Amino acid sequence: MRIATHSLLALATLTTGCLSLHADIPEDVIRRHSALEDGIELGAICSLEGKGYSEGAVACMAGQLMTCDPAGRWSEGDRC
Repeated sequence: MRIATHSLLALATLTTGCLSLHADIPEDVIRRHSALEDGIELGAICSLEGKGYSEGAVACMAGQLMTCDPAGRWSEGDRC
């Protein structure tokens, strides 16, 4: 019975051509993709504790002042 149900669902999908796919895509990936399609260059994005920071952002981490560089990495600066 289970095989018959799966077969009918698969056949209905193939004959009608309707198939829905849902995915959770991170917002920054969508933003970068949209910018590339529109020919827009975005600044780097650095992440810290689940939050995104733009290029040039400054944060204090473990007593060290860090800056978000153009490559999207945190680079060391002076002490906080």
